[in-house]
Amino acid sequence: MTRYFTADELDYLRLLRGTFVSFEVREGGAEPYWDEAEDLALYDETFAQRIAWKWDAVLEELRRRGRLPAGKTVLDWGCGTAIATRRFLAARSGVERVFLWDHAPLAVEFAGERLREEHAELEIHAELPGEPVDVLLVSHVLDELDVSQLEPLMTLAERSAAVLWVEPGSKRTSRRLSELRARLLASHDVLAPCTHQAACGALASEESWCHLFARPPQAVYTEGKWAEFGRELGIDLRALPYSFLALARRGTFELQGPSARLLARPLLTRGRAQFELCDANGVRQVDFLQRTDKQLFKALDDVAGEPWLFDATMEERRVTALTRRDA
Repeated sequence: MTRYFTADELDYLRLLRGTFVSFEVREGGAEPYWDEAEDLALYDETFAQRIAWKWDAVLEELRRRGRLPAGKTVLDWGCGTAIATRRFLAARSGVERVFLWDHAPLAVEFAGERLREEHAELEIHAELPGEPVDVLLVSHVLDELDVSQLEPLMTLAERSAAVLWVEPGSKRTSRRLSELRARLLASHDVLAPCTHQAACGALASEESWCHLFARPPQAVYTEGKWAEFGRELGIDLRALPYSFLALARRGTFELQGPSARLLARPLLTRGRAQFELCDANGVRQVDFLQRTDKQLFKALDDVAGEPWLFDATMEERRVTALTRRDA
């Protein structure tokens, strides 16, 4: 059998995964965990790619909805290998300066080198900017931060013209992100995932959390490297749960659009789909009968990778009409 990673590399990837999982079940305050540039390169080839697929889903949704922020200055806070910046640059032109910050100086150095290789035209600064930026990118940091570390980030978010924030789709992390949304509503409009500017309905119940699923690329199913990675680390590469917030300074974007969206994955039984519907009235468990729209019912069997936005007509908890809309 062809091997794609050495035994030492697999051991290090297992160690990294254990570190990341531990952040999800304890309070923040993480210390830097990179020792060498080679560690960052291995992370960038594996775990960072899974984060990139989530960013691609977020950026594509914003593009479809006509709400993808633009600007000349970008700050990647907690940059890691700058995977968030690299995906943003692939989706949006016009960026001139990128600021990188991470609690690990080795990560900032690696990220800067990678960006210079791919975008020689950019000004890259390994520091926090002195002025508010056009776009603040935040990726997979919330589980690592305690209250004292989070506060400076929130101040930066409040000052930024736009904020794109992507996190894992775990219940605890997603609900923390929803709590931060409430504070940022004082200065910003929510562009996505919400279809409204009301309070987050997921926080009204202990059982709900706002999470979605990205679709991995075909390579996950065809390339031996990914098969080995998933098998050795016990990761289901088909599942990419994520949560996110996209915000912009109030009045920047037109906010008219579909009234509701689907969260998580539907439960399909014989002739009926049950799913969570989120709109300005909150998050509700609803039923959608197959006879209402057979084609749409079939599509609900696999909702990964699609922003399921729609207008719905309800009778109590049953959806009697549902019209999908991208924007």
